[in-house]
Amino acid sequence: MAVLAGVAACTGSPSPTPAPTASASAVVAPACPAPGVLITADRGDAAAGYREISLHLTNCGATEYTLQGRPEITVLDDKHQPLHVTIGASIHYTAGPRRVTLKPGQGTTAVLAWHNTVTSGAVQNGAALEVAPVKGAPEQVVALPAAMDLGTTGKLDTSAWL
Repeated sequence: MAVLAGVAACTGSPSPTPAPTASASAVVAPACPAPGVLITADRGDAAAGYREISLHLTNCGATEYTLQGRPEITVLDDKHQPLHVTIGASIHYTAGPRRVTLKPGQGTTAVLAWHNTVTSGAVQNGAALEVAPVKGAPEQVVALPAAMDLGTTGKLDTSAWL
C-alpha cells in the first residue's frame, strides 16, 4: 500500500486508500483461527478409483497445542451444506490415535481416503470440509483444491493425526 501511495505522491494525484488487488491479497497469510491452529488440504492423489488427500494442521498460535485422535470432519457441497457421508477410521493408515504436542510453527497431518465407487443413486461431490482438530474443538471450513468425488457410496476414511 505504501508503494501505491508513493506513486500517487510522485504523480501529483490524490492518494486515496486503494483497494487491495488480487496479487496484493495473495501474499497475505491467512489469519490464525481459534484455537490457534490452521488446517489446510492438499490436492491429493488418485489412482484406479482410490483417492487420498492430506489435511495439514499447523500451530499458528503462540503456545503449544496438544491434540489426540482423528479430525472431526463434515463434507460440504458447493453451497456449503453438509453431505450425508459416513466417516470411519482409515484401513490404510492404521496407527492408533496418539498424543501430539505441537510447538508454535510445527504441524501434523491426517490422511483422508475414499473410493470413487458409483453403484446407484446420486453422485456426491464435496467442495469443502468443515474440520475440527479433535472432537469438541472449534471447526474451520477448509477449501479443497479439487472436488472430492465420493461416488455414490458416501464413505470417507480418516487416519489419526500422524
